[in-house]
Amino acid sequence: MTAPAFADDAATMAKNTAMFPVKALAIGAGTVVGIPVAITRRASSRSIEYTQSFADQIGGHEHIIPSFFAMTMGVPFGCLVGTGEGVFYGGRNAIVHGSEKPFGLASFSLESELTD
Repeated sequence: MTAPAFADDAATMAKNTAMFPVKALAIGAGTVVGIPVAITRRASSRSIEYTQSFADQIGGHEHIIPSFFAMTMGVPFGCLVGTGEGVFYGGRNAIVHGSEKPFGLASFSLESELTD
């Protein structure tokens, strides 16, 4: 295949060139704001999930005493796992959504669903 590569027309190239700094700023802002938001969201949901799981193993999450003791293990594990997931999903959302729709809620990890 020795066919030549054709470039976009001049209007599309000018638009992409003008939008490059905006997209770069959107990705940067999405990274700075979106990663802590995603960490907070994932750590809180994972802490609740692990606490309920551990409480079910020692008496049921419906009761206060097993939930209290399960919290001592569920919250640290949830924060640890949630931090890793938050860094991944926050960065991914900043790059993917920041380049598609700059400064949207999804680029700051503020959509109702964190993952696609």
